[in-house]
Amino acid sequence: MVARHPDPTAAPVSGRRLDDLPVAAIVVDPANDRVVEANAAAGALIGGSPDNLVVPPLSTILVGDDPGAELRIGDRTLPVSIVGPDGWRSSDKPVTLVLLDRLQLTLAVIDDDRLRDECRDLRRQLAEARTRQEKLVSVWAHELKTPLTIVQSYLEILTGDLDDGLSEEQLSFLTITKDSVLRLRRLVLDLVDLLALRSGHLSIEATIVDVARLLDDITDEMMPLAADAEVQLIHERPAIRVAIRADEDRVRQVVRNLLDNAFKFTQPGGRVTVRTRVDQNSVTIDVVDNGAGIPADALPRIFDEFVQLPPSGIRRRRRGSGLGLAISQQIAAAHGGAIEVESDLGKGSIFSLQLPREHNVDNS
Repeated sequence: MVARHPDPTAAPVSGRRLDDLPVAAIVVDPANDRVVEANAAAGALIGGSPDNLVVPPLSTILVGDDPGAELRIGDRTLPVSIVGPDGWRSSDKPVTLVLLDRLQLTLAVIDDDRLRDECRDLRRQLAEARTRQEKLVSVWAHELKTPLTIVQSYLEILTGDLDDGLSEEQLSFLTITKDSVLRLRRLVLDLVDLLALRSGHLSIEATIVDVARLLDDITDEMMPLAADAEVQLIHERPAIRVAIRADEDRVRQVVRNLLDNAFKFTQPGGRVTVRTRVDQNSVTIDVVDNGAGIPADALPRIFDEFVQLPPSGIRRRRRGSGLGLAISQQIAAAHGGAIEVESDLGKGSIFSLQLPREHNVDNS
C-alpha cells in the first residue's frame, strides 16, 4: 500500500504507480519541505509503515546533496539516489523521486541517463562475474573427473577381486569409500551438465532409438540399486515397436535420474514401474512408484536447481545433488519434449518423460 500526503495535485512518476517500482522510493516536494508519497518497499526498508515517511518535514530526514545524500529515519541512515535535475533543492519543479536501493534499479522504470548508465554497468559487472564463476567451476569439475574415474576403477577391482584377502570390516570400508567416490563423481558430472545447459553448449547427438530396448537396458542396469533399496522394479514393455529420435545416452541419463528418485522415496517392499505410452506424435515414458508422494506446495519447485525434498517419512538411503531433475527437464526440453509429474501424498508419484515420436521405423 502506498502512503499518500493529502495532495490531489501530486504527479505520478513516469506514468506509473509508485508501488509498481521494484525499488524502495519516495516522492518529495523540496519547495514545500515535505514528502509527497512513499511506497511499501520504502516502508519495509525503514522497518515500518510508509506513512512514517510522510509525516516529518523533508529537511529533517533528507540530508546532503546527490551524490552523497542520505535519508535519516530514527537511528537508521540510508544512502539514496535522487532522480531529478542538478540543484534539485533549488529547483522550481515540485516533484523529485528519491530511490533508496540503488542495487535494484531497472532500466524499465528509470529515465535518468546517469542512473541508466550506472545500472547497465552493474549488470555488465554481474554478468562478467557470473561468467568467471562458471568457467572456474567448469575447470574444477573437468579436473576432478579423471582422478575420480581412476579411483573408482581401482576400488571396483579391490572390492571385486579381494573378497578372500580382506576382512569383513576392511571390505565394508572399501565399499563405503567406493560409494562416496561414486556420489562425488555424479555430483561433478551434474555440475558439468548444468554449466553446459546454462551456456547453451549441451551436446545432443540424435539417432533413432528403440524405446523398449533402451528401457530393457536401463532396468537391467538399475536392478542392483532396486535390490539395495528393497524395491521391486518392473518394466511393462509396449505392445508394438516404438522409436524416438534422441541422444540415447541423454535419455538414459534422464530415465536413470527418475528411477533413482523413485527408489529414494519408496518404502522397502514397494514397487516402481516403467511403462510406455504412445500417441500419434509423441512417446511418453512413465516412472510410477507407490512411495511417499510429493506435497502439493512442493510440486512447483521440484525442477529447480539444488532443490531436495524432505524425506516425508521415507528412510533416505543416499542424498543427491539437487540437480538431477533440473538437468533432466532441460535435457527433455533440448529434445523438444518435457517432464511432467503427478503425485498423491502418501500414495506415490508418476514422472512422465514425453519425447517426439520417430515414425521412420519398421514395426514388423
